[in-house]
Amino acid sequence: MKIAIIRQKFVLYGGAEQFVQGYIHQLAEAGHDIHIFANQWSPSNHPNIHLHHVPSFKLNAFIRTLSFAWFAARNVGKQSFDIIQSHEKTWEQDTYRVGDGCHKEWLEQRKRFIPTLKGVFLSFNPFHQLTLKLEKNLFESGRCKKLIAISQMVKKDILKHYNCPQENISVVYNGVNLSRFHPENKGRHRKNIRKALGIPENSVLILFVGSGFERKGLKALLQAMQYLRSGDWRLLIIGKGKWKKYLQFAPENLRSQVIYKEPISDIEKYYSAADIFALPSIYEPFGNANLEALASGLPVITTRHCGAADIIEHGQNGLIVETPESAKELAKNINILFDPFIRRSMGQNGRALAEKFSLKTNTREMLKTYQEIIATQEE
Repeated sequence: MKIAIIRQKFVLYGGAEQFVQGYIHQLAEAGHDIHIFANQWSPSNHPNIHLHHVPSFKLNAFIRTLSFAWFAARNVGKQSFDIIQSHEKTWEQDTYRVGDGCHKEWLEQRKRFIPTLKGVFLSFNPFHQLTLKLEKNLFESGRCKKLIAISQMVKKDILKHYNCPQENISVVYNGVNLSRFHPENKGRHRKNIRKALGIPENSVLILFVGSGFERKGLKALLQAMQYLRSGDWRLLIIGKGKWKKYLQFAPENLRSQVIYKEPISDIEKYYSAADIFALPSIYEPFGNANLEALASGLPVITTRHCGAADIIEHGQNGLIVETPESAKELAKNINILFDPFIRRSMGQNGRALAEKFSLKTNTREMLKTYQEIIATQEE
């Protein structure tokens, strides 16, 4: 198949970006002809992957989004494709992968955490107005043949806010590289990474991986530190955001136990150094970092507002926080995992769960969806 993939930034940091890269290479390895339409990208040497520059005007978020959507539709329209898959809210696609979730639901969740007046301004922000119009067109116009939600939670959010037929939405969970993210990495990298970070071997290392600190719930995680039972712990934050602003949410006497790093390419080494993974998101369509942590054999703490909660069984292969903003509830769940036996058992169960979500499984489900679209077009 000749497949067009529209993605504004095809860069290789972050769980979602690395998943897209893995998925595209799976398609290319299977012999499909992949054309990526993006404004920024990391180079690929695969002969079946072709990169096409899509311009955009970067004056502000509104202009950037609108210009990219317009140029992407124009550029994709110059060629013929079997499938056009967009990862952005654009006008020209056969299928839209709802990887960023439902924007209307995200705004609704976000307003719970900000002052009322700020919430009013948020509603009238031109960027959000544009995004909601593009989203409504995608979900309700019928021009997009299939919506691919990356969790049942996202599907429910779409049906909650938009008049969209259920049969137009397929749920295809993300996949993870089960070789790259593996419990055996502990024997290879744990000691060296901890030494480089200055973390004693016996200290419990809590890991947070994610960019966009507000949405990922970093504030509550830092506030939760004051309620931890054990004193022998470290918190490692890996991501991109306003770190100096967020560090202030940690109790002053505990800030020396918090370590911050910018996004890194060899993230699998840092999972191997950790004991607990925490991503207490306010709104998360799935959170691929959860899947990477599970595959690495880590017990995962996530929230009810995260799509990964679809697959996690509380107390068996992870823990689910019902109220993301509750630092005390979050700390209570972290305290459970200070027990090494519970950590080990839950981590083993987590790896078994992750093995159901390989990249090959994801690719097979996506190709099945493509075939359904093509069959409909031929009728």
